[in-house]
Amino acid sequence: MSFDRMTKLSWIYDLYRLGQDVVLAENASAIYQRILLHIVDGFEAKNGSLALCDEDGGSLTIVAGIDLPAGVVGSPVKMGEGILGWVAQEGKALLLNGDVSNDPRFLRHKQGRGAVATNIAICWPLKIEDRIIGAISVNRLDGTPLFTELDLEQGTILLNMVSLALGNIQLHLDRQRRFEELRQVNQKLEEAHSQLLQSEKMASIGQLAAGVAHEINNPIGYVYSNLGALERYLGEVFVVLDAYEKAEGAIPGNAPALADLHAIKSKVDLPFLKADLQSLMSESKEGITRVKRIVQDLKDFSHADVGDEWQWADLQKGLDSTLNIVWNEIKYKAEVVKEYAELPDIECLPSQMNQVFMNLLINAAHAIEERGMITLRTGNGTEEVWVEIADTGKGIAPENLKRIFDPFFTTKPVGKGTGLGLSLAYGIIEKHHGRIEVQSEVGKGTAFRICLPVRQAQAEAAANG
Repeated sequence: MSFDRMTKLSWIYDLYRLGQDVVLAENASAIYQRILLHIVDGFEAKNGSLALCDEDGGSLTIVAGIDLPAGVVGSPVKMGEGILGWVAQEGKALLLNGDVSNDPRFLRHKQGRGAVATNIAICWPLKIEDRIIGAISVNRLDGTPLFTELDLEQGTILLNMVSLALGNIQLHLDRQRRFEELRQVNQKLEEAHSQLLQSEKMASIGQLAAGVAHEINNPIGYVYSNLGALERYLGEVFVVLDAYEKAEGAIPGNAPALADLHAIKSKVDLPFLKADLQSLMSESKEGITRVKRIVQDLKDFSHADVGDEWQWADLQKGLDSTLNIVWNEIKYKAEVVKEYAELPDIECLPSQMNQVFMNLLINAAHAIEERGMITLRTGNGTEEVWVEIADTGKGIAPENLKRIFDPFFTTKPVGKGTGLGLSLAYGIIEKHHGRIEVQSEVGKGTAFRICLPVRQAQAEAAANG
């Protein structure tokens, strides 16, 4: 850079502006390249390199390059090796005008994937106070004017401004990184808190269901028992009535008792009562049996009698129990088709798996706007089983597929969903060392497939490698 050009404040002002742009920069790599280009242009050089120290302090990374071989940017440079590494280690500016191919300091000089001839060059260390943050070099080709000591001196003064700009970039990036780390920590805490609340809510629902099942079970038990006894008693009464009907012919025709008997039979319609009583008893027993099945489903769903412990369980039984619990949400929206394979029992937390099934079944029903179909499929592979819940609903837009397991994300209207159901399901499946897959097409429907290991010990060992 000539002295006349140094006196032009526009060049210095442009460099200052680049430093100011750092604060607003979203793309640090672009700012690095612009700063290097400004330096190379200002010193009327052909090419140049900008390298910054890595966090370990033992190496540099070339973050920008002008008119250099492909692959230079991003290349590592060990501290002390090559021109950039030597300058960064020594903390001294270096002026080179001549053949350095045999210079022992730079024999191992590499920039990127190939050697760079550096016969006319200046390389400055980048410092903030006494701390080296990197190095920058500008190079000319053979046959061009040599760099001078004045260029070296003027560059040393200017590079203080460059160092400040680059320091601002690093501070800005560090601040952004810390902010992002804090944001992720806060998000994870919020997710954990929300999932804990949802788990507690589901546990409370399970306890309530278990309590209701227990309270209903006792009266249902003796009602069912009484119906059985009543059915036997009626059978015995009918036997007596049949005997009376057979003995009716032995009563004289003019006996007053015969006339009274005919009048009573005509009034109560005995044949109809005998037929209808049998039908009433059958329907009552069927109704009580259904109530007992619902009560048992409530107990199976809550698993309150076994606690939240790993145990061997039948997933299909849990799926059927959960289906009965949420049947009122589904029966008006969809026909349910079951395509079950023969599954082995698996080691799981049954109550938590029932929560997953409940969330997926309710979501499937909500996805169907008028009338559709929900298909339940099961199958197994090597050391794992799978359960699939598919619907013919409206489907999920492609841009939403990657977000459906995020906490609080929901496509439902305000007040219709919390966005925690699938997030909770995802966490439960992860706890089981399984995976949950989704396939969806807008307008055709969605299928969620849950894959779970049969044995948790083997799955945990595989996960830990």
